[in-house]
Amino acid sequence: MAKKRDTPYRSLTTHRYVLVAAAVFVLGAYFLYLGGEETRFWQSHPGLRTLMEQLGGLLIVTAGISILWELIGKRSFAREVLESTRTANEIESAGLKRITNQFYDEALWKYCFKGVEKLDIFVAYGGTWRRTYLSQLQTLAKSAKGRIRVYLADPEDPATITTLANRFGSTPEKLKEKIWETKEEFEALQQEGGASVQVFFWAGDRVFTFYRFDNRAVVALYQHSEGRSPVLPTIQCENGGSLFQFVYDELRSIRTASRPATQQDEDDISAVVTQIRRG
Repeated sequence: MAKKRDTPYRSLTTHRYVLVAAAVFVLGAYFLYLGGEETRFWQSHPGLRTLMEQLGGLLIVTAGISILWELIGKRSFAREVLESTRTANEIESAGLKRITNQFYDEALWKYCFKGVEKLDIFVAYGGTWRRTYLSQLQTLAKSAKGRIRVYLADPEDPATITTLANRFGSTPEKLKEKIWETKEEFEALQQEGGASVQVFFWAGDRVFTFYRFDNRAVVALYQHSEGRSPVLPTIQCENGGSLFQFVYDELRSIRTASRPATQQDEDDISAVVTQIRRG
């Protein structure tokens, strides 16, 4: 009852169509009745009698089809259009550009690396990804306008290492080795006159990993089953949407809670902060 009160126009339209369809149906039945009578008039006008019978049948069929389309077909189609429109608006609002289950899709990463200047990477250690796209990283490292920031799991935080080691089916010792190896390989990208390369450690669990390429971002979910698989839900988004804003906000929070992987970077950051305070 409440639903009917909330949709008075729909109820009125339904009743109106039912009445009109019923009237058309009755009229069609009447025409069929007239055309079926055996009278002298119809015997002398066989063509008109046939027309009357055909018209009556047409009215009956039209009434049935019209009422089905209006009460079922058209409303279902309208709901489908609204759902499609709403979905399109939600996708646009999120800034979503692509969803795939192939994390190492070459076309995806090639598009993201194109023209990139500022790259932020948030991973546990990302060995496979780093080796796969090493040439792109080296190209970015040569750019004087470039900047690479990497946020790795903190090898000195026992809770972080224990949690991630269990998830990756590894041991804390092996995981620490991989993290330190990743740190050294990224720092090795640094060259004179090239991009700024900084590595940070962040203590805490990781429920997803992300890569920010200027105004683009790629988010990949971790799996909870044992073993490793390239089939991972991977989402690409761009600036201007809620999903990219979420990644950006996460990055700011992670940056604040991270510590430099080397003492030199820590001294540089302290100097910058001191200079800003004095200014």
